[in-house]
Amino acid sequence: AAGLMTNAEGLEYVRLVNGDSTSDIYLYGGCVTSYKVGGQEYVAVRPDAKMDGSKPISGGLSHCWPQFGPGEIQQHGFARNVNWTVKSMTDTTVELEMAPSDYTKEMWDKEFLCTFTVALEDDKLSTRMLVENKGEEAFDFQAALHSYF
Repeated sequence: AAGLMTNAEGLEYVRLVNGDSTSDIYLYGGCVTSYKVGGQEYVAVRPDAKMDGSKPISGGLSHCWPQFGPGEIQQHGFARNVNWTVKSMTDTTVELEMAPSDYTKEMWDKEFLCTFTVALEDDKLSTRMLVENKGEEAFDFQAALHSYF
């Protein structure tokens, strides 16, 4: 069944269903951890990945934002270790949002809104990330969807 679920460690995720295809997207990190077609898994998550929110999920399609790699803020930014919120959801599509929080503002004081959409289509899994500048000042960022297959 499609909908909002909770794993054994207490983390929420959205399960999308379209025919014999499923996809799981965790709110923690906005991370796609599964894409199955006919029982065949196409996304890898490390066997030792922490699925309890104690650290970023290691594997899947994880976000590196607003920085990729090392730099002025923590490695790969903060998008992969904050909770995203569900803006909208159907059986086959979910739209997640990430907005500034006290935690993110300590590292990066920009006014932004990130929207991440995952759609389980008939023949593929599609993703889209939109970054909006909600402030007065321009800012630079780097973005990557770090995939594990």
